[in-house]
Amino acid sequence: MRRWRRWGKKVQAEPERYELHFQDETHLETHPYLCRIWHRRGQQATLPGVGTNRRVTVFGSVEALGRARLELVRAAQDTAGFLCYLDLLEAHHQQVQREIHLVLDNGSAHTSVASLQALATRSAWLHVHWLAKYAPQLNPQEREWRRLKRDARSHPVTSLRGFVDDIVSGLYLLGGTSCTIVDEVPQWFLDGHRKPPTGRSPGRPVGSKDSYKRAPYHRSKNLPAHT
Repeated sequence: MRRWRRWGKKVQAEPERYELHFQDETHLETHPYLCRIWHRRGQQATLPGVGTNRRVTVFGSVEALGRARLELVRAAQDTAGFLCYLDLLEAHHQQVQREIHLVLDNGSAHTSVASLQALATRSAWLHVHWLAKYAPQLNPQEREWRRLKRDARSHPVTSLRGFVDDIVSGLYLLGGTSCTIVDEVPQWFLDGHRKPPTGRSPGRPVGSKDSYKRAPYHRSKNLPAHT
């Protein structure tokens, strides 16, 4: 913690050479986000929910001085999404030509083999500072997630397309001198599928065989009991 705070002072001293980004992910669901509301004492407040709950994941980072915001909206939180975020960060680096210090927690998407290799290949301009696996009090991005859920996800949705568009609009409202927000939610998610369609008809394919060998079938015989 002290190390990245020291680099924060260095960024303020040389803003034209360095950038300090706080990175994190969050889930946003179609069911309304439960924020502060008025209700009678002793009565549980309820919010309407329509249909099956669905969610998307936002990979994002904000620069410590507010000069840049990078956000990526995807259907799942996985290593592939984090690698796509690193591609956005590299494009931003090539545009501004500054060294970037990136504050990360120890989430599984950040510590996978592919993610560590991608971070190592960018070590010439990207310096990583690791937090604990869950340390929301040390990451300013966590406070922005609460604002996003309060403003963009406190009401029921009418369609999955509108659900994603509200999230993108809410990300722009978080502000930043330079905002790069990419919507990579696939069409199969917007069509209501939970996984990418395989192209085959639903159900067990005709003539399919099991991958393991079954024991031979023996017809039981009604034999007289031993006396």
